[in-house]
Amino acid sequence: MSSFSSPLLVRAATAAAANKASTPLLQQLGKSLEAEGPALANRIKGVVVFKIDDEEWTLDLTEGTQGQLYPGPPKSGDKPDLTLTISDAHFAQLVMGKLNPQNAFLMRKLKINGSMGMAMKLQPILDAAQPQSKL
Repeated sequence: MSSFSSPLLVRAATAAAANKASTPLLQQLGKSLEAEGPALANRIKGVVVFKIDDEEWTLDLTEGTQGQLYPGPPKSGDKPDLTLTISDAHFAQLVMGKLNPQNAFLMRKLKINGSMGMAMKLQPILDAAQPQSKL
């Protein structure tokens, strides 16, 4: 189960975060982990840090876990396997499919530090963050 909806996280959210385009997308990613977390963890097998403007979010998809998304650096204190640095607007475009990850990297809208192999497996994470239609 995702810890994204914990009371601690709700208290940690700032008024500035409410105005960011990335906030609802990260919330959706947290919800998606409840159903898809183990599958994503078995596929990604590592820790991804998103640096979106002035905020840092950790997506822990260590193999054999349920997957966990939380604000701040990795709780383990270890160095993340992959760090993605991007602006709020570009993150929203990336998740919504309006910005191709490879093009974003080539145009320097997305900075990648760490495992390039893991970065190539980024699409399922972006898909999990997309808003789900309510039918």
